[in-house]
Amino acid sequence: MGWLKRVPRCRSCGYRYEREPGFSLGAITINIMMTFALLAVVLAVGITWSYPQLAVVPILAAGGIVVLVLPVLFYPFSYTVWAAVDLLMHPLDAGEAADAEVGLMAAGIFSDENT
Repeated sequence: MGWLKRVPRCRSCGYRYEREPGFSLGAITINIMMTFALLAVVLAVGITWSYPQLAVVPILAAGGIVVLVLPVLFYPFSYTVWAAVDLLMHPLDAGEAADAEVGLMAAGIFSDENT
């Protein structure tokens, strides 16, 4: 398993991540929001720290590092966060819960209820 490779189901509960087409859009949005938020913090701290003589090159370098590194590091977590938000907005129905159980059994993992 690589850092950027995603699995179709949760290994613990069998939850299918792609519940509907377009699920990735929410995860990408979470990733972009986190990147922009940290970029805003870096820029605000850099401007505040170097005011009144703005240190433009170090501020832009720090911002560039955030923009290039954070999306890659936060990639798997953005899908987890979006899955949690999606589950809060749309809880599993009976069919999806049964599908999760089937997914666990197919993977050779059994739920706590069956053990």
